[in-house]
Amino acid sequence: MPCVCQQCLQHGQTLGLTQSPTARSALRKAYRTAAKLWHPDRFERDPDRRLEAEERFKQIQIAFRELAEHLETPVEWPVEPAFAPPAPTPVSPPIFFGGAPGCFVAPDFSPVAERIILAHVREPDRALAIVDLSGPGAEPGTFTQYILLTGHGLVVRDALNLVSLLWYDHLGEIRLVDKRRKGKLGLWHRFLENVSGTEQKYILEIRRRDGSLFHAVASQVDDSIKIILYNFLQQRRPEPRR
Repeated sequence: MPCVCQQCLQHGQTLGLTQSPTARSALRKAYRTAAKLWHPDRFERDPDRRLEAEERFKQIQIAFRELAEHLETPVEWPVEPAFAPPAPTPVSPPIFFGGAPGCFVAPDFSPVAERIILAHVREPDRALAIVDLSGPGAEPGTFTQYILLTGHGLVVRDALNLVSLLWYDHLGEIRLVDKRRKGKLGLWHRFLENVSGTEQKYILEIRRRDGSLFHAVASQVDDSIKIILYNFLQQRRPEPRR
């Protein structure tokens, strides 16, 4: 019987698993795949992506170690389904993108967005909004990358096609980081701005409650969208523990 404690469910998402592993061979295979994808050496020429890779690589190590421990002594919750979301939140803060391309708010989702929502959202949860993060050069609404906001959490698909889930109960600090250093952009960021035709000043960092980086949104969308996401997620952060 696989462990279904909340910690293992989150670690399973970190390793790209749809459920907690029942055998060490499956766990080792998932670990090797995730570690290869996020090894920091792959991003040596991209400092921003290397920083994200270092955070993810660290979380992959933690996930593997703790899943291996719980594989020996699983926690069983016979009453709760394995991937049941937290209890529903009565009221969701409003979110509005002003008709920005690639941004949709319930109930007006595009057909592509509806297919993504169908794959990830189950009752009693519901989709609130989705943002296309495919980046400059991609046609808006293709959703090769995206951030999906639901009543209970957020789902992200990144440039490596990895899908990650973070419940709002585990949401930590949300940051808008000025990516200019001494008032200047690096070469890569200048290139992205030239391609997109839009000056991008901020990186939106979404962190877990333990302080680790969950996802960073850089030049994929305009700063105005990052600010909207920032304000929305700030309202969904859990109250600090006392």
